Amino acid sequence: MSGAPKITPFRWAEYFETGFAEVDGQHHKLVDLINMLVQRAANGAIIQPAELSHVLDGLARYAIHHFATEEALMEQAGIDPRHLRSHRQIHADFVARVEEMRQSDDTERVVSLLYRFVTSWLTFHILDTDQSMARQLRALAAGASAAEAYTGEAAHHGDPANTALIGAVRNLLGLVAERNEALARSNAGLEERVAERTEELQRANQALRHTLDTLQATRSQLQEADKLAAVGQLAAGVAHEINNPLGFVASNLGTLREYAERLLALVDTADRLCEGDGVADAWQAARAGADLDFIREDLPGLVSESMRGLGRVSDIVHSLQEFASQGQEPVECSEVRLDVLLDEVIRGLASKRRAGQQLVRAYAGLPVLAVNPTLLGEAFKAIVDNGLRALGGAPGTVALGAREVAGELWVEIEDSGCGMDEAIRARIFEPFFTTRAVGDGRGLGLSSAYRIVRQHGGRIEVDSQPGHGSRFRVVLPLPSREAALQ
Repeated sequence: MSGAPKITPFRWAEYFETGFAEVDGQHHKLVDLINMLVQRAANGAIIQPAELSHVLDGLARYAIHHFATEEALMEQAGIDPRHLRSHRQIHADFVARVEEMRQSDDTERVVSLLYRFVTSWLTFHILDTDQSMARQLRALAAGASAAEAYTGEAAHHGDPANTALIGAVRNLLGLVAERNEALARSNAGLEERVAERTEELQRANQALRHTLDTLQATRSQLQEADKLAAVGQLAAGVAHEINNPLGFVASNLGTLREYAERLLALVDTADRLCEGDGVADAWQAARAGADLDFIREDLPGLVSESMRGLGRVSDIVHSLQEFASQGQEPVECSEVRLDVLLDEVIRGLASKRRAGQQLVRAYAGLPVLAVNPTLLGEAFKAIVDNGLRALGGAPGTVALGAREVAGELWVEIEDSGCGMDEAIRARIFEPFFTTRAVGDGRGLGLSSAYRIVRQHGGRIEVDSQPGHGSRFRVVLPLPSREAALQ
């Protein structure tokens, strides 16, 4: 069966580019998101509430990182305060609009708003405001003052194609606004126009039904594409992590093969020499030439290193299998006291503490909850282990506290480590994301913890600043009093 045609209304081109690599890279991601949403609409795929929430959360994270990048760039360059103020206000409006959509319970209305909102943002901000910013930054770099760059920008007429596009969209929005006002003014005579509007609506509904019937046929293809995308993400992570241990395993095995060839040649020489006179002296000379003593010392180490590498490969594959299987089966729960579970987590990680590091308990008498102790224990271990690693081998504290707040149990794990900036904090729950050195982490611990807590109906909140440590708050729902009495 042939695939659905791919619709890409916004193709990345030079007129999108500002000339600043990090800004352009972030813009490119937004363009990709808009094209994905348009493709979903064209295929008739319904955006479910959970998926919509994921998209809006992603936009919120994008805003935090992208706006901080742009504003820092403008501040460092010393751009005119008038442009900086207006640019910041536009950013604040974006955040407020996204937050408004996130708080709405009307999924269908939010989906409609989302399509118009991101497209309008692309047209007015990226192709207009950000291009203005880029031109002023380039003028500053060329030696102009901030005021000169700002004044010169006011006289800029822009690229004809971009100007035409922006003007057309603005005119279109203006016509829509005028039409809405005209409809409001004619509200008094609405009864006389009911028949006309009804006929128009019927024609529109017929066209819509035809479109929906056509798009419905491609829904299954999109669902299959989503599955393949998930598999591709896992495969990419596996390849990235396995390449490193396999590299030194292959190198060591190559050296072992060379050693084996030399040993075999040595044996052949010994066989020949043993047939004549002067066997002992010749044999010792041959041993020295082959460096047999060094080989005997190095060979066990190479084999051990190879075995450790293969063991790491096995651990990575096992971790990926566990990660991929999370959420596939129902969570089997049993009643467990949370303080007992946290005590087990602390005991299990005690050996990972360095000199001067402390794991502090700040909880007692926690309630009994119906949870999966194995999974939830692994989630807490991942967060506490992350806190210990954040200490970087230096003395410090990881404190575990818990309290009941408004029908929820808050379990807080706070460390005195290095902390995180906003860019890192926004990505810590992404699969395969890690700030550790290559070979020192698989980037699955916190992402697994996030999924496990979500499986238990909870959430994880993070508060962190560079140089001031981090606080992870695991929020779990408490049973209602009525349920507890049954």
